[in-house]
Amino acid sequence: MENINVVVKDDDSVDKLLSKTAKTLQKKYSKQRKINERYLKTKTPLQKTVSFFANLICVILTIFAGLVCFSGINSKIQKVCPTFAGYTNMVVVSGSMIASGFKVGDSLVVKSVDTHTLHVDDKIAFYVYDQDYMSFDVNTCVKVKEEDIPETVYTTSFVSLLGIQSDAIKVAAQNNAKLVFHHIRAVYEDDNGVRWFKTYGSSNMSDDVWYISENMVVGKYVDGGIATIFSKLIKATNSRFGFLILLVPVLLLAALIVVEAMKDVQLAKLELDCIEEKRKITDPICVKNNIGFNMDSKTKYKVLVQAEPDEINQYISLLWKDNTVPSLIRKYYTRKNILLTYNRKMLLLNRECQEMFKNGEKPNKVSKYYLEKKAALQEEQVEKEKALRAYIKANN
Repeated sequence: MENINVVVKDDDSVDKLLSKTAKTLQKKYSKQRKINERYLKTKTPLQKTVSFFANLICVILTIFAGLVCFSGINSKIQKVCPTFAGYTNMVVVSGSMIASGFKVGDSLVVKSVDTHTLHVDDKIAFYVYDQDYMSFDVNTCVKVKEEDIPETVYTTSFVSLLGIQSDAIKVAAQNNAKLVFHHIRAVYEDDNGVRWFKTYGSSNMSDDVWYISENMVVGKYVDGGIATIFSKLIKATNSRFGFLILLVPVLLLAALIVVEAMKDVQLAKLELDCIEEKRKITDPICVKNNIGFNMDSKTKYKVLVQAEPDEINQYISLLWKDNTVPSLIRKYYTRKNILLTYNRKMLLLNRECQEMFKNGEKPNKVSKYYLEKKAALQEEQVEKEKALRAYIKANN
């Protein structure tokens, strides 16, 4: 039978694949992520204070700008005069109040008011809506005496802050009712307790033909101070340029949010580097930013097992601040340290006895010394174990 020689070649494809995979993993897990440390710089107390007040101002301005913008947009949708925080801006469109110092084209401000505190000769803005006074009969009403009317009380509500008018005024405005600014001639009250006002223009020859219910009153004229500021503010929000100015605090707040978000991204990168063994949580940049403290328990254990024996205590202190480390972890590593200390001392004792033999000491003397020292170490070990059990019992 003819002999057949079979040549078997070493197949190293598996080794190559394993080597390649190992290199890929090594590259993946050894390459740290790029960290932009500008976002992680520790601020001085002064910088923290300035930053806090800058953020606070931006938030306040943004809320204010948002309310003003909402008020302006809502006023346009409802087809009513621009209103904010109870202040309404309007323009004089006729000469009926020239005698009172108001010319055509003048811009003025009225503020929402408790209509039961309006007096004769007060200057008010109101809508003239036919449906409101068509069935009104002055003969069935009581004329309110001036001395029975309390001092004027202005009102501001959250609804008025958003520029939302009453349903009655919205209906009147949407039905193209005329907005008028006149004086009060007389005040009446009907059987239902609703106030009605007879009005007149100071430059007109006669009183107005209508009676205005309190539901149609927008507000009472106010002059100077905060009214002027609100007048300009309301006018600004209804112009393109003013609207853009109101966007400034919104953009500033958005920029601050982006900066804080970038800081969070850098912190997340550091945390991932520690989890994937690309960094140690003992690195200065990680310690400075408290990396590890905010991890969940499962991740903390994953990071803890990466520590070298001499780093265990430092890792524990960084992962669990203020001695909040779970008792199970503390018990495990405390017992481990006790055992390592005992083994280290036994190793030193063995080396010491070997040196004694080399130096010519008698075996009996060396053996006696070894047994005495070993017994002392074992007794010390037992005492430490007792102390550990007592500590665990006291803290559970």
